[in-house]
Amino acid sequence: MIVYPAIDIYQGRAVRMTRGDFATVEEVAASPLEAAKRLVAEGAEWLHIVDLDGSRTGKPENLDAIRTIANRFTVRIQAGGGIRDFDTAEAFAEAGASRIVVGTAAIQDPELIGRLVDRHADGLAVSVDARSGMVTTTGWTETTGVRAVDLMQRLAVTGVPTVIYTNVSIDGTLQGLDLASTEAVARAFGGDVIYSGGVGSLEDIARLAKLRHRGLRGVIVGRALYLGRFTLRDAIRVAKDGTVTP
Repeated sequence: MIVYPAIDIYQGRAVRMTRGDFATVEEVAASPLEAAKRLVAEGAEWLHIVDLDGSRTGKPENLDAIRTIANRFTVRIQAGGGIRDFDTAEAFAEAGASRIVVGTAAIQDPELIGRLVDRHADGLAVSVDARSGMVTTTGWTETTGVRAVDLMQRLAVTGVPTVIYTNVSIDGTLQGLDLASTEAVARAFGGDVIYSGGVGSLEDIARLAKLRHRGLRGVIVGRALYLGRFTLRDAIRVAKDGTVTP
């Protein structure tokens, strides 16, 4: 299982927020580049970068920051935030994203998802963010009438190779995992799943590693790393062997 340390970028700053609420935004590093520098030094295999401005408005504002990170380091990047048309998807790829992440468009423009599957294949992931089992869009500010498990099934039929599943209600809280809904959406999808939301300890990562049989292939970690709950090196080790050692 791969650990994806997160860099969320808002108005040019490296930030974190709680439960998808923009009112809780707080800066966690001197800059996105400095955040990346630290994470790469600690052994990051991938970086998970989100343009929060783009997530909320549909217009990415931080592609230059992503490009700077991609040019500086050899680490692979999965990135998204505001990808709601084909040209914007191409812009993220050209900025250096090895895997582009699409969210709102999965609800608003299913045809686009099919085009992106054809274009990017394994270089595409769809982010399924949910509150109480219902999909959220527009930077987590809107809750739809679509069930996450139903969207997962549709994405599987479309040929999407990877989904990122987040229970927005616990994202950034460090309170632990939502394993029940994760297993449900993983069963519905049947492909590779990356988990995000509530990770606060190495024990959480070990529990997720045991869901490999459900297609769990990765975990996104943000606030816990920035607060020093554990190191990225330890998280990577636990993700690989599934055990927490003293």
